[in-house]
Amino acid sequence: MTVFSPYYQEDGITIYHGDCRDILPTLEPVDLVLTDPPYVFGIASTEWKTGWGDLMNASVWYASWLIEAKRLTKSAPGSVWVFNSWRSFPVLARASYDVSWPIESLLVWDKDWIGPGGVRGLRPQYELIALFVQPGFAIKNRSLPDVWRQKWMSTIGVTEHRAEKPVGIMAKIIKETEARSVLDPFMGSGTSLIAARQLGRKAVGIEIEEKYCKMAIERLAQGVLSFES
Repeated sequence: MTVFSPYYQEDGITIYHGDCRDILPTLEPVDLVLTDPPYVFGIASTEWKTGWGDLMNASVWYASWLIEAKRLTKSAPGSVWVFNSWRSFPVLARASYDVSWPIESLLVWDKDWIGPGGVRGLRPQYELIALFVQPGFAIKNRSLPDVWRQKWMSTIGVTEHRAEKPVGIMAKIIKETEARSVLDPFMGSGTSLIAARQLGRKAVGIEIEEKYCKMAIERLAQGVLSFES
């Protein structure tokens, strides 16, 4: 098996630059996989152009890393939280079926902000987060609902990463799962790693684009930031 050298490693935070499908099989188990993968195909915008077959082919890509996330969280027992949208959810649901791991819950993230939209449809205010759990995993806070409000980045400043998520929602997931170790196979600008560091957790991030690896390292170097940033 190929050994991958960390792109960055400091204070319990490790970053790998590369394709997560190559790197995930080499990693040690973790308590939590928390990630915002590329949404790839959107059912409403592409199905009529490319066909259902292409959408299902996209699910093969989802399944290729989801099966590794399942393996890596098995011993904790842990959980996997995957950001998605109403457009990409059918593809993720098919990947869930392909790896024989049903989605336990679907969290609605209310962005507390209305995004741009065409004149014919509704303006978007939410995204989804699919929760996969291992046998034995439990959320101790039984008052936790499946709708969370967390202000989106647009009103509080963003990096150059267009899909960046708030530190606050990442931190809340880490806290509610009581995870001691976090893995993000699609790290982007490193928001999940920043949340993990602020909470004193170990974290591993993987990113295929080097510019985002550098961006994440720069953000980590800034020190402790507000959960609202």
